[in-house]
Amino acid sequence: MNRPRVATVLSAREWEPRLVDAARRDPQIRIVRRAYEPQDLDRSAPLDAVVVGSETAWITSARIHSLRTTGIRVIGIYPQGDRPGRDLLHRGGVDVALPDTTPTEELLTAASMMRREGSTPAKQGKLIAVTGPRGAPGRTEVAISLGHLLAERASVALIDLDLDAPAISFRMGMRPGPDLIDSAESLRVGGRHRVAAAGIPTIIAGPRPMHHTTDPKPVVADLVDASLSTFDLTVIDTGPLSPDLTILSTCDSIVLVCDASPVSLIRASHSISEWTGPTPEVVNRVARQLEEDSIVLARRALGLEPRALIPVVDPSDLPNSPIVGAALDQLAAELLPFLFVPM
Repeated sequence: MNRPRVATVLSAREWEPRLVDAARRDPQIRIVRRAYEPQDLDRSAPLDAVVVGSETAWITSARIHSLRTTGIRVIGIYPQGDRPGRDLLHRGGVDVALPDTTPTEELLTAASMMRREGSTPAKQGKLIAVTGPRGAPGRTEVAISLGHLLAERASVALIDLDLDAPAISFRMGMRPGPDLIDSAESLRVGGRHRVAAAGIPTIIAGPRPMHHTTDPKPVVADLVDASLSTFDLTVIDTGPLSPDLTILSTCDSIVLVCDASPVSLIRASHSISEWTGPTPEVVNRVARQLEEDSIVLARRALGLEPRALIPVVDPSDLPNSPIVGAALDQLAAELLPFLFVPM
């Protein structure tokens, strides 16, 4: 029988290096990865089990639940006497929760019994990213409109991941909280997202000024995981395109918003050539009804034929402009046809 493939989450506490060292000398399990960041636990990788410590900041009940829904077994380790840490593990649904004083031999035995579950994993939602080059191509307006259009057909979360200049809550005329950091803290203690009423997306705002001293990047993957296990669709406004937008590679669909000008199209084409994600659906913002021949030729040459053309609208017509919504309605219907029910 093959040995279980096990990953550990790196920890400063002694249980983790002791377990790894013992596994090297004992044939019961095979340590295939030592995870440092959330993305190191790629759910598509062949893992049977993960050993996690409740002391790790990004280990939340939502993340544990997300791992379990994919069939991966989870062993949780908590500091001896740390009741909140133990409760966090149980809320996430770990298979086994053990104190960090447990003898290494018992940890090995527990891990050797963890084999990936063969049952059909729980349904996971789809992830749609709305991105675009720097400037003002209308990315936020498209994200808001898509969020509302898709919410008519499914449960939707709209998350503002523009960490430098979040604008969704401002454009929606909402209070700026709860934001990413607030949501992460809620997840850490076992909270859950509340699904909004039909036709309205649940919105998680970008970081507020009071949280600018807190690095939100470590919580992003956790929030997205929690959203995917709660909502049919998660729409993220990524902020401007940049090389460190690794989340694009995990998306089911990408909507690329850019101005309909040759210069903007060439920049967008260069950006697309550098990412490893699905081919984007292109949305162009046009300043006038009739387009110049040079724009049409540039799009054709670059292979960036738009799925939708949205006009430049007066800011007073935003958010959720009916003009923008009408331009995006067909795209929204085709992004996830199995969820689309004709109105």
